Amino acid sequence: MSRLLCIYQHAPTPGAPGIYRHRLYFAELVRRGWTVDVVSTPRNYMSGAIPAGYRRRPLTHEVIDGIDHHWVWTPGGIHRSRARRIANYAGFVAAAGLRAATLRPPDVVYISSPPLTVGLLGPLLARRFRRPWVLEVRDVWPESAVSVGWIRRESIAYRMLDRLARRLSRTADAVVVPTPGLVPFAEAHGASSVTTLTGSIVDRPRDPERRRATRERLAVADDECVFVYAGAIGVANGLDVLLDAVELLPREVRVRVVVAGDGSARERIEERLRGGGLDRVRLLPPVPKDEVDALLAAADVGLHLLRPDPVFESALPTKVLDYLGSHLPFVTTTGGVPASVARESGGGAVTTAAELAAELERWAVMSEAERAERGERAFAYGAEHFSLAANADRFEELVAEVARRRV
Repeated sequence: MSRLLCIYQHAPTPGAPGIYRHRLYFAELVRRGWTVDVVSTPRNYMSGAIPAGYRRRPLTHEVIDGIDHHWVWTPGGIHRSRARRIANYAGFVAAAGLRAATLRPPDVVYISSPPLTVGLLGPLLARRFRRPWVLEVRDVWPESAVSVGWIRRESIAYRMLDRLARRLSRTADAVVVPTPGLVPFAEAHGASSVTTLTGSIVDRPRDPERRRATRERLAVADDECVFVYAGAIGVANGLDVLLDAVELLPREVRVRVVVAGDGSARERIEERLRGGGLDRVRLLPPVPKDEVDALLAAADVGLHLLRPDPVFESALPTKVLDYLGSHLPFVTTTGGVPASVARESGGGAVTTAAELAAELERWAVMSEAERAERGERAFAYGAEHFSLAANADRFEELVAEVARRRV
């Protein structure tokens, strides 16, 4: 096996906010002699915007970390209405399918969902190239769409998506999930072969000078405990719980919360902050990866926030791995897998605003040395469980097995 074709709708462009775990895998495969083509859109999922260098260009080819990225244009306004979101999904399937069909035949086709509609390209491209295809289920649809209120379980849309999910899971040569918690969901959709391929941590050692400079830029005092949340600000993320917790904190508790990101719930969060009483919360716009690293260097504790829902309890989000790689303990508001990882790596898990307020205060009264020790424990846990080399090995084994079954 030496050539991979991946269809992934929202791979971040260079410098865009967010950490793209697939790029770590694929760059490692390139170092091992693979050729990797990725077809994606440059439209940022959180903001809905296209970076200036990609505008008015239906197709852009770019090599990033040795990976051939093929960027295709898609309709905008994805957060404005369901109709625009549907148009965006349909536009990507059409543009990505046309572009992928013109590339050199791969040894395996890799389709990453959500959105689930991208999965339609799996069997089509498998027939086009007469090659096996793998479905990656990063977030289980349509269940997750119900959890965030996009569709109702009793709706026609739910039934259509459910049938599609089951058909794709049954017909794919293999199904991949990023966390063991998603295995039962994939099997419930009819997948006969499910492989867990988690994200990988990247070691970002503590940098005292960068920490000092970033905290100075944020006007953070030396004795303040800094909590950082960097990521989507959507209906599923439940940032209201964080704001409620901060309001419950006694004024003498030396805490600063930094939130960086964008999404459908950002305007509502901004309104709450303008209402007063939350001066210990700093809301930043989405920041490029390098600036995310600076925020994590300035932090004492990471935050992982999601609304309570059984679907979310099965996930292992990329930001959790970012915290571990940055030598940061983290606190989660989600049970299941995130809670287990948080506790086992030296962090904490809560569910209510009152519990979160108590957790913020608990970390604030720790000494800086104790928080740093917890951070080293978090990194050691991440290095043991989520190494890049081990995951790349598992990926190559999966592809080889899929190819053998096709012979």
